[in-house]
Amino acid sequence: MGKIVGVFALAVILAGCGNRSDDNILVIGDRFFVQQVHDIFLNTSQFLGWTIQYEGIFRIIHWSHGDDFHVVMRYTISCCGEVPIGFFILLPDSLSLFPPDHAWVKLTGVLEEYNDFLVIRATSLIEMEERGSDFVH
Repeated sequence: MGKIVGVFALAVILAGCGNRSDDNILVIGDRFFVQQVHDIFLNTSQFLGWTIQYEGIFRIIHWSHGDDFHVVMRYTISCCGEVPIGFFILLPDSLSLFPPDHAWVKLTGVLEEYNDFLVIRATSLIEMEERGSDFVH
């Protein structure tokens, strides 16, 4: 798990937060997506326990040791080329079916630390009919 998570976390770090909605959800929008996610990683203690919502690509990462990891992410351009940016997610046990790999989803969940990593514990994961932009700045 360490290698996959480490690479993803590095991509996020190499990569003004979003708007709080009326229902107290931090919405990360397309504009300044990279800066918003970066701010959360830099100021983790300020955001732990917050409900966060954003749209992105649902990915299932198969690890050679048998565990699958789930992430909702976008791509950005860095000095090293295309890099993913987003959060690993923990899916609720009540979610018996989840979207297919590469589906466009809207994620809502609570930001927390899990095994020394920053994750979003999903409360809602909805496959969207209309796809947004895979690339953000």
